[in-house]
Amino acid sequence: MNSIKRWWLRVSGKLSLDSTETVDVTSRELCRMLRQCPVCRGNFTQHFYALFAMTVIDDDCRKRVREFFDACDDRDWQGARMFQEFDADRDAVVAYVMRCETGRIALMLELSPYEYYESDRVFACDVLDDETGRELHRHIAQSNWRRLSWT
Repeated sequence: MNSIKRWWLRVSGKLSLDSTETVDVTSRELCRMLRQCPVCRGNFTQHFYALFAMTVIDDDCRKRVREFFDACDDRDWQGARMFQEFDADRDAVVAYVMRCETGRIALMLELSPYEYYESDRVFACDVLDDETGRELHRHIAQSNWRRLSWT
């Protein structure tokens, strides 16, 4: 897969299969990795996700990656949101936010390898308490939410 196509898939989260159909690849892959909602343990009917932040991983960026993890752990949503680095030639850690049909929020961290033959994988998923979830939700524009779906 060439780097431009890989970049487009990551940035847009959508892959056009033909002129009449679009599949949200990110949505499908999140469902595949999670298998069930971490909040309600159900399927993904009426569940939504949003890309929240990301940073690249390599030897030169170890301190930056640690800062990213610390911002997420400390619930410093404004600080975490500042991480918007992407490089199609380097691995990345991506933070997604999932909104359950119950209204509860989960924060997911995904390792997204640059090599196309390596699968993305969620390595952390934290169901937030109601207050923390509402605070994180306020940092995401309504237009950034996408429906979670297996297809």
